[in-house]
This record gives sequence, structure tokens and C-alpha cells, in this order.
Amino acid sequence: MKKEDYTINNIPKKTLKKIENDITNNDLGKARDRLHGLISTYPNALDLRKKLGDVYYKLQHPAMAGRYWYLEEQKTSEMIEACSLFEKSMGNNANQIARALKFKGDNEIIQKLCSEPIASSLQEKVKESMIEEYEETWQDKLVPFGCISALILIILFALLGIYTVFDWIF
Repeated sequence: MKKEDYTINNIPKKTLKKIENDITNNDLGKARDRLHGLISTYPNALDLRKKLGDVYYKLQHPAMAGRYWYLEEQKTSEMIEACSLFEKSMGNNANQIARALKFKGDNEIIQKLCSEPIASSLQEKVKESMIEEYEETWQDKLVPFGCISALILIILFALLGIYTVFDWIF
């Protein structure tokens, strides 16, 4: 993949203009919502995560700003402080931090970030856990099976109740 696949160049200019207008008009909530939607559509565009971090920082949510600035290559002192607040909010647990980042993009991006010097060992552990392939265990498969079983039982009991009511009436 080319570097341009990871930037905001592929995103419609009209949408980016709306976000800029929202930020200029101090409608940060709307800009935040638009950026969340764009990040789910374009997960490889790390520039969007930086913009969203900027919005959260303006909204005075530094831990959330740190969450979206976490994968930023060139961090300012505010970004570093916000990232450390985010790490503390996740209990300095690398696996929880990796899950909270909700990065759905290519692993190549994380591998590229891992090849660069990393500020802390915790960040290194987070990036390593993001690169690891997730293997589904039998417990992960048990949850949907349990939900389906509970749904079948509810339907069965409802039908049994209806049958019993009709049996009493007629």
C-alpha cells in the first residue's frame, strides 16, 4: 500500500469542509460525530484520528484526545500528556489500551509505527498486542451459542404459555 492510502486525500473534500466549518463555528459535537463516522469508513487514515483528538482536546477531554492521538508519529507535549492520561485511565494495561484504540485498519500501519522509536515500553507492548493475530477461543464461541439458546427458550416458554391460556379458555 502507498502512503497516500493512509491519508485523508481519499476522503470527499465536501465532508472535510463540513468538519472544518463545524470546528470553526465551534460546533465541536457535530465535528466529533462526523469524524467518528469517517474513522469507521476510512480506518487507515490516521490523520482523521489526529483531528478527532484535537476536537476532544478542545472539548476538554484530554484522556479521549490521548486515545485518538496514541498512534500519532510526531507528538507534541500536550499529546504526550494526553496519551499518558489515556494510559492511566486504562489502568496501564496494554491489552485494554489496544482494545480501546479500536483500530480496524491494516496491520501494516501498526508495523510501520513499531519500526520507529517508541517513547515508552507500554506503547511498545500496546502496538505488539495490536499486531498479534486474535485467535478465537471456545469461550468466545460459547457466548453466541448461549444467547441463541436463551432466545429459543424464551420463544418456547411463550408458546407454552399461549397454549396453556387457550387450554384454560376452551
